[in-house]
Amino acid sequence: MDKHTLYIITFTILITISVSSLAALGESRLDVYTSIFTLEYFTLAAIFRPRRKTVDFLAITLLIVFAYTVALRVIEVIFS
Repeated sequence: MDKHTLYIITFTILITISVSSLAALGESRLDVYTSIFTLEYFTLAAIFRPRRKTVDFLAITLLIVFAYTVALRVIEVIFS
């Protein structure tokens, strides 16, 4: 099995486990899900280092969403 296929299968399994676990715990906040997805994506990308032919738009999008979520939480803590 090549590295890219193993990367996709591992990422799919981790996402499925994460969603199932968070749903079973009753978590309904979207920021928790996006944070977990971002962590899993960048961890697996560091481990497998998949080859890219173009810019990694998913990584950029996840990083922007994660930074926005963290900024909102920090602002919420500062002003409360």
